Amino acid sequence: MHSIFKAAALSFAISISFLASSCIEIDKTLGADNIPDEQALQLQTATFHLPLQTKMMDSLQALTTSYAVLGALRTDEFGLAKFSFATNYAPYSTKKMNWGNDRRIKQVYLTIQRTSTTTIDESQKGLPQNIHVYRMNRVVDTTSRYGYIKSSDYNHTPVDTGSVVYTGSDTLRIWLKNSFGKEILSATQLELDSSAKFMDRFKALYFTCDSPEDGTNGGRVNVFSTSGAYLYITFNFQPTWKSGLDRKDTTMMIPLADNTFTQNFSSYESAPLESADPKEYVMAEGIGGLKPYVDPMVLKDTLDNWIAKKGYNPKKVLIGKATYKLPFVTDNSTVSFINKCFPANLYPMSKEWDSNGRFYYFAPLEDIYSLSNNAGDINRSQSNFNGDISSLIQKMVNKDKSEIQSEWKKYAMWFSTANESTTSSYLTGSSSTNYSADASSYYVGKLNGPLHTNYPTIEIVYAIMND
Repeated sequence: MHSIFKAAALSFAISISFLASSCIEIDKTLGADNIPDEQALQLQTATFHLPLQTKMMDSLQALTTSYAVLGALRTDEFGLAKFSFATNYAPYSTKKMNWGNDRRIKQVYLTIQRTSTTTIDESQKGLPQNIHVYRMNRVVDTTSRYGYIKSSDYNHTPVDTGSVVYTGSDTLRIWLKNSFGKEILSATQLELDSSAKFMDRFKALYFTCDSPEDGTNGGRVNVFSTSGAYLYITFNFQPTWKSGLDRKDTTMMIPLADNTFTQNFSSYESAPLESADPKEYVMAEGIGGLKPYVDPMVLKDTLDNWIAKKGYNPKKVLIGKATYKLPFVTDNSTVSFINKCFPANLYPMSKEWDSNGRFYYFAPLEDIYSLSNNAGDINRSQSNFNGDISSLIQKMVNKDKSEIQSEWKKYAMWFSTANESTTSSYLTGSSSTNYSADASSYYVGKLNGPLHTNYPTIEIVYAIMND
């Protein structure tokens, strides 16, 4: 069924405003009889198979100032996924401190607060995990933005005591070797007073977690807050500011990742599951793992074939709304089970250059910033994800295939979780919302594929401009 609008009354740059609901009833046909029929625009709908593939998410931004991911988890479908991180550390200024002479280390440890965990099996929330700490051979800075680590990046002799077992408690405490603390206390006054000079000498710390035993599934992925994370060195010393004083104990507290960076690393055994021709199901994995993916050239061919079959001029097609649907089926439809397998949303990410054109990063499509659009939220009752990508489809319809090919990174779509953050100004009372690719939430699930009876789709509402 067609809805008739007159060209003089239709500003199709309204994007999707004609679909918005209102508290006031408006007769949109008012005056239609006074406009010739040849100027009428007809709103129509079309539904296509969404040509999903599966593809790893490379070049995922791994630098952060707020969190660290540590753990390992193995499943039958995805294999083993491992997570580690490196973070800088440097003391506060010590200009007013006098630590005397003959310093003797009593204990060295660090603490980090946990914010969340991911397990597939509820019984493994308290699973013992062996944690190790190593010295990096470099600092963590903006020259290394992605989640890869080389064997040469760190010293393979651990600085932990070798008996760090973490069972998922709110605080991770790691005991370190006294020799490590003694080396830090050998820092010069200049190094203690300058974070840059301290890090030049002592570099960063690298944290790893042992994998589940071979042949076993399960494990746990932990997310920690780097805010409030500290390294503690307790030592005994001989005061020198006055003769005859007894030896004293004190503790040096060094913040981790304070006003600097943490770099998260990850590796996945799911890469062999990449497929340009999946069948009944497509895999969806968190962080940098396997993602539902749309090749822009395949989608462009789908749209061009439809336009040619209809006999439309692609320059005359106006997209009012384009909505994708990603259905899924689970053996257990409880909210708890679905939350373990799927994130809160799945929205297309494309590769963007940073503002200086120095590196690629993943970012949600610009449509996510439209207040009237659905940001790929999960619908648990209908077992699917829905999201709006009208602007992207409008560009793909109107552009020639060669233009899409030359800038394919802008149009390629990896479906991943989008994080939302809002900042407010106390001075102006205004606020702004920003979206980014989620690099801390791990999940393992599968969506319906192209050959499933309930396959993924994209539906468009469109009109054809009159000459």
